[in-house]
Amino acid sequence: MNRKTTALVVGAVVAGALVLGGWFGYRHLEEQVGAGEVLRGYDAYTPEGAAPHSDDVFTGRVAAFEEQRDLQSWTSDIYRVEVVSVLRGDMRGTVRVTYAPDEEPRTRLEDGETYVFATQTWEDSVIENGHAQMFKGEMKPVDATQLTAWKKALTLPMAPR
Repeated sequence: MNRKTTALVVGAVVAGALVLGGWFGYRHLEEQVGAGEVLRGYDAYTPEGAAPHSDDVFTGRVAAFEEQRDLQSWTSDIYRVEVVSVLRGDMRGTVRVTYAPDEEPRTRLEDGETYVFATQTWEDSVIENGHAQMFKGEMKPVDATQLTAWKKALTLPMAPR
């Protein structure tokens, strides 16, 4: 075989190997995530998973549900929240928290109840004074057990951005 034919055969074999590798890699990832599930780079369902990705962690009393809106392709509930105590960050006063639960049907946070919020600030002014809820686990009114779990999780180092 001449050099040109050899180069074409080797190129075709390498291209075939890359296509096969990509296909099997895709199938492997597809099996891990079912239809309607969200693939994140962290475990959003535990304090240990969400805390390193949260700029601010605080307890806050839900003053009111404001609206439901599509934000960056996510249907999000927007709440007005009064900061009660701060575990990380420098939150104070009243803030707006966007919450986009993964499950359907959505359960709204109850007005007047106090919850633990683990958030990142909306960088691009999508929501004025807005913070995106990073924790996607069950939102229950705050109790001593939750506070202990969050305080322990906050000893973990922050995740790099």
